[in-house]
Amino acid sequence: MFAMVIAALVYICLPWYIQSAVWLVNLFIPDPVPFLDGIIMFVPIAYKIKRIFDISEFLGKYGIVLAVLLGIGIIALTVCLTIR
Repeated sequence: MFAMVIAALVYICLPWYIQSAVWLVNLFIPDPVPFLDGIIMFVPIAYKIKRIFDISEFLGKYGIVLAVLLGIGIIALTVCLTIR
């Protein structure tokens, strides 16, 4: 039981592409309850993919503003460190 909890925590922390590979392999392993673990394993993958789309949508909307602000911050930090 403890090993299963640790395995689940490790699985959740993996990147989405490794989770996808593990999920695909798991689809072909015989289980006592077919498809239930596949559905459970797909939930973190779907959540991570949704977050990637949300972040890319946000950057598409505000990317230029963030880049300008970051550039201004870097210039201000450079000027501040050069003056001292």
